[in-house]
Amino acid sequence: MRILALGVDGADYDLVRELLALGRLPTIARVAGAGAFGPLRSTIPAVTPTAWSSFLTGLNPGAHGIFNFSTNPNRGRQRLESAASRAGTPLWRPLAAAGIRSAFVGIPFTYPAEEFPGLVVTGYGGPERPQILPDEARRRIFDAFPDLVTAHHPAKERWWEDFERYSARLVEHVGEIAGVCRLALELDPELRLLCVDFMSADHAGHLGYARLDPDHPAHDPTAAGDELVRVYEAVDRACGELIDDVERRFGEEPTVLILSDHGMKPVYWYFHANRWLEEHGYLRYRHRSLQPLRRGRLSRLAAVDQRLVRTTRPYGRALDLVPFLPAPGPDRAFADIDFGSTRAYAFATGGQIFLGEASGARDDPHLADELEQALASVAHPETGRPAFAVRRKEELYHGPYLAKAPELIVLPRDERINVDASRRPWRHAFERLERLDPASFHGYSGHHGVTGIFAASGPGIRASEVPDGTGITQLPATIIRLFGLATEGLDGSPIEAVLAPVGPAVAVAVSEQAQPPSDQPVYSEDEERRMVERLRDLGYE
Repeated sequence: MRILALGVDGADYDLVRELLALGRLPTIARVAGAGAFGPLRSTIPAVTPTAWSSFLTGLNPGAHGIFNFSTNPNRGRQRLESAASRAGTPLWRPLAAAGIRSAFVGIPFTYPAEEFPGLVVTGYGGPERPQILPDEARRRIFDAFPDLVTAHHPAKERWWEDFERYSARLVEHVGEIAGVCRLALELDPELRLLCVDFMSADHAGHLGYARLDPDHPAHDPTAAGDELVRVYEAVDRACGELIDDVERRFGEEPTVLILSDHGMKPVYWYFHANRWLEEHGYLRYRHRSLQPLRRGRLSRLAAVDQRLVRTTRPYGRALDLVPFLPAPGPDRAFADIDFGSTRAYAFATGGQIFLGEASGARDDPHLADELEQALASVAHPETGRPAFAVRRKEELYHGPYLAKAPELIVLPRDERINVDASRRPWRHAFERLERLDPASFHGYSGHHGVTGIFAASGPGIRASEVPDGTGITQLPATIIRLFGLATEGLDGSPIEAVLAPVGPAVAVAVSEQAQPPSDQPVYSEDEERRMVERLRDLGYE
């Protein structure tokens, strides 16, 4: 058996169904018609590093420890997350133990690369220039694609100056990644699993919704375009060509899984969670701060200031009394929060609310109840009905990294609301997105939704519907089962409804191959600073 796991990053279930009805995604239609198709629930938060970490390990975020691109500094050391900081056992290890060679091309959060029987081309969430192992594959791939990158970053490409040009780069990148996959199959004919992710679909969704959706508040009829759909079509076409290539090359029908790590919805409103918390007395910003000095000669003082405000309760208010110190800038740093006086704050993306550590609020048994009720009563800006469902971390997560998790997650009932953790001095908590500003979240008009897609066909798959509630955490166990193997220690079980009956499975160990996350930094201090700044620009930090 050969399996192709084809990732259409950020492909939204509702949008894909619309395009299927219009006949614009023939490959997904072919796979769905011959097998199974349905919604695939992402992780919560539905963010790239968290979702793909669950795809790779079969664990919930409380067990693999990845909740965002970067660690909340109050819940761990200030650093970027990476494959090295993730707990659990990545899929390639149990497969290797069973003698199955695999390739992972462009899968986010595979940097730093790990050597295993097969091939890896690292994806988003690492350096722009991918790391490729083994060395022979690196030489051949860079010879064929000398300018290969993990993704075309929208700010670096200055997408707002010419979106047609930028979207053409996204389509071009789809072709490059597909070309890398074909080269991988040539370099290692014994590959039995090829996993690939097409990140272009995610960037197109973030940036193209206002042009596609005539009801979007920032839609300009003179600048309308279906670039988002054209990128989806390019990925669909690349997937079809890969399927056909495997059939021709090896003379056998592959088992095909088409998936997305999360969905993508248009943003009609932003809910600035930290502004709401400030308005309601849960969060206080500092009036004086040394953080404006962090890039100058006094950067060491700024580092001390950052540590003290996060750990020493009276420090923030005491510093406010010193008149000659600078005020925080308009793009306030994390350390510009007065944590000694703050009972709750938002960090990262996906509605993550943390109870204050330095203030002692984290240990208040009643605060979570109070805050949950208050957030659940926030009214939708258009309908007046409750805008959010609020979940406790104990409902969502379990495992050794529960302490890293936010105490509450704010989930919009209407996914056109994007809950953000920006610390800018917004005038109001709710803001209707009527103007796309490249200086604010890069002018995104779309954001991650919880519901992606899953389609499957070929050997081992039976014609069926994908059950409601099927989640991305189940995919490793499903792939393992398709190879006739079984394992224990995963949070996600195989998606039995889509699997054809098979004989007894051969047990393969997972827990014995797990390794604890490393505390050693992956990036230099300068690399980390620049990457965190880029994440902050994108609204992820």
